[in-house]
Amino acid sequence: MAARGLVPATPKDLTLILYFLTMDEDRDVAEEARKTLRGVPPDVFSTVLSDADTHPGLLGYFARMLDDESRLQQILLNNSASDSTVAYLAEKTHSQALIELIANNHERVARSDSIVEAISKNPAVTRSTLDGVLEFLKLYLGKTSGLPVFPEEEVEPLPGTDITPREDYVALLDEVNESFLDAIDLDAELIEDSDDEEEHAPDTHNPTVMVKISMLNVGQKIKLAILGNREARTILIKDSNRIVSKAVLKNPRLTDSEIVLISQSKIVNEDILREIAESRKWARLYQVKLALVNNPKTPTHMSMNLLRQLREFDLRSLRWNKNLPGVISTAVKQIMQERREKK
Repeated sequence: MAARGLVPATPKDLTLILYFLTMDEDRDVAEEARKTLRGVPPDVFSTVLSDADTHPGLLGYFARMLDDESRLQQILLNNSASDSTVAYLAEKTHSQALIELIANNHERVARSDSIVEAISKNPAVTRSTLDGVLEFLKLYLGKTSGLPVFPEEEVEPLPGTDITPREDYVALLDEVNESFLDAIDLDAELIEDSDDEEEHAPDTHNPTVMVKISMLNVGQKIKLAILGNREARTILIKDSNRIVSKAVLKNPRLTDSEIVLISQSKIVNEDILREIAESRKWARLYQVKLALVNNPKTPTHMSMNLLRQLREFDLRSLRWNKNLPGVISTAVKQIMQERREKK
């Protein structure tokens, strides 16, 4: 009866029972359980696949049984899904949306070599996606060995430019012309500002927006970085692709308060902090100067240049920041001593 789903249990518990019965020694029982699972109602599927308490084995079973992209997306977004399940989908799926979703889950990519290897084996994965994964591992985790090696290939210049994506990042952003961006369509939700956007905490994001952005290719992300709303900017400034993250700084709607938050971030790329520090527009703001000096990721020589522009109270406060390089702490003491002697 259990194999047919004829037992008193919640839909979630019943699917788990059926999953274990698919491994029953009695072949008839196992086959009946598999048949029953294939007939699970859509609403039950949706509940089970999105439930964070769903058994990892059950999610793995459904990942191999289903071919519906929306259902597989639910599995990939469920933290209970095992890395082996994600690796399986990374190697087998032909959906670019799912591939991008996997490749942009940096937490899983960072901890699971099997997922990285699976991505590299999937013939449907684009070279840009592979390069993005490897760039993240090298830049943010410092991995230089044990990574998949891919043959060099000819890379065509981007439309409207005479440079390739592998050349200088700043040059690329300066050269990409409007016709290239105009050819890229974006969801209006990612462009238009919402009325309650300012009410969200800076570190919290709309899950729907995050999913949409994770499915974009590099070209779409570049355009979104330049034209997107605050939610999109906050997400893309932390993108592992430096072309994308630096494009956010070209967004005309970028506010001073956002620049302060970016300057405080220990997640953003060092190049972002360097560009802010070199900008006459942003570096003149006192809160930006203070944020940059307090951020250990800011290039040391730039922090040194800003120290003498800080107020006495803020300068003293730097002594308690244990994350700063020793040379900064020494310079702070020296500046304070000089100021005392002038009084």
